[in-house]
Amino acid sequence: MLVAQVTLLKHFKLNSATVNTSTPPSNSVSQINVLDSVLWIGTSKGLAKSTNTGKSWESFRENSSFANDGIFALAVSKNRVWTATGYDKELDGGSVQTGSGYTFSTDNGFTWQHVNQTLDQRGDSILSYGINDSLWMLPVIVPEQNVTFDVSFSSNTVWIASWASGLRKTTDDGQTWQRILLPPDSRNTITPNDTLWTYAASDTLKLRRIFQRFDPRRNNNFLAFAVYAIDDDTIWCGTAGGVNKSTDGGRSWTKFNHQNQTAGILGNWVIAVDRQQLPGISRVWTTNWRAEGQDEKFGVSYTDDGGRTWTNLLHDIKAYDFAFKDSIAYIATDDGIYRTADGGLNFAKVSSISDPLNRQIISSPQVFSVNVLGDTVFVGTGDGLASTIDNTANQFGASWKIYRAYQQVGNSGVSYAYPNPFAPSSEVVRIHYYATASNIGIDIFDFGMNRVRTLIHSASRIAGIEHDEIWDGRNDEGKIVANGVYFYRINMGNTEAFGKILVLQ
Repeated sequence: MLVAQVTLLKHFKLNSATVNTSTPPSNSVSQINVLDSVLWIGTSKGLAKSTNTGKSWESFRENSSFANDGIFALAVSKNRVWTATGYDKELDGGSVQTGSGYTFSTDNGFTWQHVNQTLDQRGDSILSYGINDSLWMLPVIVPEQNVTFDVSFSSNTVWIASWASGLRKTTDDGQTWQRILLPPDSRNTITPNDTLWTYAASDTLKLRRIFQRFDPRRNNNFLAFAVYAIDDDTIWCGTAGGVNKSTDGGRSWTKFNHQNQTAGILGNWVIAVDRQQLPGISRVWTTNWRAEGQDEKFGVSYTDDGGRTWTNLLHDIKAYDFAFKDSIAYIATDDGIYRTADGGLNFAKVSSISDPLNRQIISSPQVFSVNVLGDTVFVGTGDGLASTIDNTANQFGASWKIYRAYQQVGNSGVSYAYPNPFAPSSEVVRIHYYATASNIGIDIFDFGMNRVRTLIHSASRIAGIEHDEIWDGRNDEGKIVANGVYFYRINMGNTEAFGKILVLQ
């Protein structure tokens, strides 16, 4: 196990470099946040914001205060913006998610500061909790398997939910962190007045207390994935062992899971918690995944009574995120984007997203993030950002606009394919070009210049803008082509463009 070089560093300011662009920084959009008509997105290649509903973007990827491009968590409130970054580290022949710290702004993104991933020192094993002053807790001393998946704000506090480090908070912008003790797997509640010690059988005089030892490797409820602070007192935390609620600012907790309630949540692995404010009702939603119980299910749950009872929806569907507009709830899932305006009695679902203007499509139904700006619903996928209008004049999902990251070529005559190389069994390749004419043809050739696929022939396209055409790696007979180098030719009347594609399964 690696030893952390530094546990907690005071934050430091770095440059405020940004890049203005007409496209998002990446097509993998895992985080979407909206505040005061500003759209923020967290992607695999950094953070960006748009002040004009996606027409143009300000990317912070070049800002050196971001330790890594991968944005694992994003929270925005007033002038505060917090991100958690991380990356996949190759270790022992495998890949391990690794946290790289927090980059935050207190002036709405004008300047940024960085603090390292919250870690313990080797000696940070004794935890004081209420009347218990000698609890042992495994110190987390390395960033591996210690990614922060969620961030939330109360008035003067930043809350973080991390895999190995669990739930923690800071009141001084990350200079110091406080570990928050949740109920271990053996308990449904925990309070500062609980007696968390025993005595040896031979200690009949009870002279020496034996305090409990807590280890996140043996307590799923210490592995945190989601945190939502409703106010200074009411905090919700989703873990691999259920969802926990505090009404006293994080000192006492009640755990709700599939096993400890008659009308409990669907599954104990809770990766998202959010609130929908309805007239007279504060509805709390959770995404639920199967943890260890054989009768647990994927899906979503919500409570209208603070966790005493739960309504379960979308059984066997993997869900990732929520967004709300008045009575309407939008749910991002593996199966597309779901919409309900009546608490789940009826659902509309969109699993196919295409943009009629530029003929772009989202190649997979998976939606990882969702948020709402006015009547515009934004969804983040692994294949781009998309939006649709949802109001009385526009049916939800009837028409989409797709915002995709690409290298603009203009009328230079240059074309390229991405991703390149690509694996047809799991993805498609896009041929990107600038249309100099309204009738387009594209053919695919093998290395011997034998035509293997006519992708489009005399297809009508809007001249004077950039387009993508999708190849699924199949020939004209519908069979996936062999590994190797392939060439494409774009015929635009009097103009031709060429490019190369590497197929690699």
